[in-house]
Amino acid sequence: MRALAEFVMRGRTHAIGTSMTSAMVPLLSWLSTAVVGLVILRKGALEGSLVLLWTLLPLGAILYFSREPDPSSVTALIGTAIMAYVLRVTVSWELTLAIAVVLSAIGSLVFQYTAADVLVLIVEVFMDYSKQFSVEMTYEAAERQIVGLYAMGKAYAMLALLVLARWWQSQLYNPGGFQKEFHEIRIMPVLSSVLVSLMLVCFLFNDQLGAWLPLLTVPLVVSGIALVHWMVSYREMSRNWLTFFYLFLLFFLQLAYPMLAALALVDSYLNIRQRVKTKKV
Repeated sequence: MRALAEFVMRGRTHAIGTSMTSAMVPLLSWLSTAVVGLVILRKGALEGSLVLLWTLLPLGAILYFSREPDPSSVTALIGTAIMAYVLRVTVSWELTLAIAVVLSAIGSLVFQYTAADVLVLIVEVFMDYSKQFSVEMTYEAAERQIVGLYAMGKAYAMLALLVLARWWQSQLYNPGGFQKEFHEIRIMPVLSSVLVSLMLVCFLFNDQLGAWLPLLTVPLVVSGIALVHWMVSYREMSRNWLTFFYLFLLFFLQLAYPMLAALALVDSYLNIRQRVKTKKV
């Protein structure tokens, strides 16, 4: 992956060629998104926008000629590019996470109104699956849930691609910088309060807004994961602990996910890192 990043950063032609080629290959469009993110992070909005526009050509053509158009690749590309620019300008993962929530909500609405045929198929499968567990729901309720889960998935996908681009940048120009940056991700009390307030509104109006609850947890969960990574590194623990952590997250997601969100909330208001450092001193 480092070799690919080095090739991309040799010049504009290399970046555009790699990005366009990846966009045209099925299941590799994610790579073009990471390439655009890397260029924006390193060279700025002007250079990145040129690569972005060239990459949109094959993606737009595929979308236009598709029988069942799905704008997910296009919205992920544009969303990740915006997030990369925000991160470059502000160097704030907290603000980037907040922007990710907004962009993912917009992307899910675009998907809902432009990929109706695809959405119908997904909703029908979801309803059939729910019936196996004796859960009855209307089509509208199922659609809202799918759109909400889609938004959460898009947020994590765009963040993962941005993380890849930032890691590439760190490997090439600032070895070890990304690890330190990731370990310090923490949601400030103001944003935490906003997220909790929005969650409460979604809970109170569950029928209309409840589907957006998963999306609102994304910044908190990412912050919780960053805190776990920091703790393992700060305590000089074996990396096997991270392996166990991700296995626990994978197999006990329904338990681990809210625990991470709660941990991030506690960290937001109490600053666990600072307290641990102070206690050690």
